[in-house]
Amino acid sequence: MNKVETNLTAYLPRWFRDILEFQELCETESQQFEALAKAMGAVADNFFFQTMDVGAIGQWEQIFGIISAPSESLSFRRARLLNRVSTRPPFTLTFLQERLDALIGPGEYTIQVDYPNYTLYVESAAQNQDYAMEIAVTINTIKPCHIVYINRPLLTAGMLASEEIDLTKTVYNYKLGSWALGVNPFASDQGLGVIKMASQPSIQPDFLSGLADFAANDPASVRINKNITISDLNKSASGNQGTVTYTVTESQAAVVTLVELLDAGGKVLTSSGVYVPITGSAQFKHIFTIKEGI
Repeated sequence: MNKVETNLTAYLPRWFRDILEFQELCETESQQFEALAKAMGAVADNFFFQTMDVGAIGQWEQIFGIISAPSESLSFRRARLLNRVSTRPPFTLTFLQERLDALIGPGEYTIQVDYPNYTLYVESAAQNQDYAMEIAVTINTIKPCHIVYINRPLLTAGMLASEEIDLTKTVYNYKLGSWALGVNPFASDQGLGVIKMASQPSIQPDFLSGLADFAANDPASVRINKNITISDLNKSASGNQGTVTYTVTESQAAVVTLVELLDAGGKVLTSSGVYVPITGSAQFKHIFTIKEGI
């Protein structure tokens, strides 16, 4: 919308502009015109979900029966309403991908349909689950009733391995027949420097695969929200990636905010702050990627 000129003094005849009373009067009226201009701009902005203000958003949420939480941002509330308005049949897998592109972002999720078991899996990062509830509402609206939706929060971690080789020479401080006892050690090591830098690739794929297998098998249990322990873990390794998966049900936790992998002695191996609302159940997946690097 074009900017509205609110400097009323400019509209006065030249001989009135220097009179103090007229200047103060125009200043007061200018403030009223500025408020009117903002209100006119707000009316135009409220025609579009992307620019609606809080009042217009609240009215649309009443239409859809949405109760917003105090912690929800205005941008999220706008995106949620736009998603609800755009969710109209016919429903296809491509349409679902378009909706998830808008909510999560292109390339930020994966969809897997298990047709024999009538199950739909959506995998996305567990650290960015602000839209999890809206995703569940969208999918339950789009999918057929006989297909089960399961959320798969994903936690990824990368570990670097490197190799450095140092050369050391043994120097003998005495010759035969001239050994002063206790003055110097008989022999000492003299460093000659690095002969293979850590930045030079040398680690073979089998070694990286072994490290990935160790990373996947070392966790013995997972602790949810500091007080729920799950020992039923599925572990696997393929190439330089190790994977740990497990299921969290709604009866165990309505919302998951902290995930900790523990070893057999109860020591914390990894700790991840997340936000995952659980509707029914969710399958968490940890992926450890081992690469050579520094």
